[in-house]
Amino acid sequence: EVVLDLDEEIPAVIMDFNQISQVIMNLIINAVDAMGDGGRLTLETRLERDPAAAVLTVSDTGPGILATDVSRIFDPFFTRKPDGTGLGLSISRQILDKHGAFIELNSAPL
Repeated sequence: EVVLDLDEEIPAVIMDFNQISQVIMNLIINAVDAMGDGGRLTLETRLERDPAAAVLTVSDTGPGILATDVSRIFDPFFTRKPDGTGLGLSISRQILDKHGAFIELNSAPL
């Protein structure tokens, strides 16, 4: 199941569309992979007023990330996927840094 909760009042944002699309696709793929045989993927946008920021939240109903992995999740080549490269989140963080944005992780404990 995919749930979209998009704030229609977010103004246009200047960005490299292809790079930000890559970030969003990385997050979606990770969420879908984490859920295995099913679950709920939610994409939510909202406008923060102070300080002004457009916020995208990607969440899923997967099992969460091991507490021991949380500090390493953005490290290059770190992965728990048998066929993963461990570059998706690392590259995503670099792209967001170049855009003056950031990524943060919240995970329910396993």
